[in-house]
Amino acid sequence: MPSARIHEAIVKELNADKKYDDLLLRIGTVSPDCWRNVEPESGVKDKYLTHFWDFRVKDGQANDYQEFYLKYYNKLDKPFYFGYLVHLIVDQYWKTNIDPKYEITENGVKGFKLKNGSFHDNENWWGYFDSLKMQKQIAKLYKLDAFPINREDLSNFECNIDELNLNGLFGSNGTLNYINTDIMPGELIEESEIYDINQIVSQIRETVEFVKEELKRLETIKVENDNKIKIAVDIDDTLLCTKELEEFYWQEFLKNNPDVNPNKQYVWGDPELALFWKLYREKMAFGKVKPGVQNSLQLLLENNFQVDLLSARPLDKYASLKKKLVEYFELNGIQYNYMNLGFHSKKEFLEEHKYDILIDNDLRYIKEAELVGVIPILFGKDGSYAGYQTDNWDEIPSLINEIINKQNLKQK
Repeated sequence: MPSARIHEAIVKELNADKKYDDLLLRIGTVSPDCWRNVEPESGVKDKYLTHFWDFRVKDGQANDYQEFYLKYYNKLDKPFYFGYLVHLIVDQYWKTNIDPKYEITENGVKGFKLKNGSFHDNENWWGYFDSLKMQKQIAKLYKLDAFPINREDLSNFECNIDELNLNGLFGSNGTLNYINTDIMPGELIEESEIYDINQIVSQIRETVEFVKEELKRLETIKVENDNKIKIAVDIDDTLLCTKELEEFYWQEFLKNNPDVNPNKQYVWGDPELALFWKLYREKMAFGKVKPGVQNSLQLLLENNFQVDLLSARPLDKYASLKKKLVEYFELNGIQYNYMNLGFHSKKEFLEEHKYDILIDNDLRYIKEAELVGVIPILFGKDGSYAGYQTDNWDEIPSLINEIINKQNLKQK
C-alpha cells in the first residue's frame, strides 16, 4: 500500500491544477489512516470504516470511493475532503496495479523481491521498516514540511466526516505527529532495498493521471445518480423490527437489575437507561426483517430507482456497525444502492443529497422531510397524520408509483 508520503506527493501533483490550500490538502490525504492512532474506547476505530470498504465485494481491496464521493460531494471544494477522496482512490489503484509489481511467490510462499533480486517474506519489514527509508526520500524530493499537530493551530479547518475520528489525527499521539517525528528527512537519507526512487516517482505520476480520469468518471456517475428518483429508507423499525428487541431486552435488564424501577418512564440522561444501552446495544442492532422488504426493494431497484438505507445510529457506540449490517442484510437478501450511517441530521442529509422520497416510521422525521421538499411515506399507521402511510411493505412500490403520478415526479 502507498505510504503517507506517497499520498502527499500525489495530492501535491494534483494541486498544480486545483490550487487548494496545500497544508489542509495534505492533512486530508493522510487522515484515513489515523484510525491506527485512535485510543481504545474513544470512538470510531475501524480501518474498513475510514476507507469506505465495500463488504459486498468478496475478493481483494474494496475501497468504495464512489460511496464517499456521493455522500460528501457537496464538500469536495474543501481541501481536506478532496485530499481524503484522493487517498481512497490511490489506495485502490496501488493495491490493484502497483503493489503486484513487487510481489512474488516462491515455493508457495508470498513475499516480495528486493532490488538485488533476492526474496523476502517478512511482511512487516516490507510494509513498514524499509518503506520508512523511501518515505524520507519522497519527503525531501517533494518538499513535504512538518505538520502542526493540534487542531486549533489550523485556520479554516473543517471536517464532518462521520466515518473518521479526529482523535487519531491530532495531538502528540496522532498521525500528524508520527509523520513529523518518524518520517521526516534528516541529513542521512537511506536507500530503500525494495524501491527505486525513480520508479516510485514514475508511479506517482502514473497514479496522478489515473486519479484525474477517475474524478471525471465520478462526476458522470453523480449526474446519472441525480437524474434518478432517489428514495431514502430508514432502517430501525422500518426495515427491521427493532422496537420488539428493545422490549425483550428491557425485560431481561429489569430481571437482572432488580433495583431498577420498572414503572418509571426513563429518558435520555438517566443512568439506568445509559446502562441498559451499554449492555444491550449490540444485541438490539439486528432485529428481524419486516415481511415484504426484500421483494419491494428488489422491485424498486429493478425500476431504476436509487434506493439508499439511512440510520442515525452513532458509529462510535458500536463495534464495526456498518460491516455487520452489510453482512446481515446480505444474509437476509436485502438489496440497496448505498447505506449511510451516523450523520448528525437526517433532515439536512435528505436536503443536501436531493432525495425525493423518504420511508420512515418516525413521525418527527416525516414532518422534517416535508419541510425540505421530500415526499414522505410513514411506515406505520397514525390517525393524526394525513399523508402517505402504510404498515405493509408489499404496498410500498404501488404507493411510490402513486406519488410519482400525483406529484409529477419523473426520472430527472
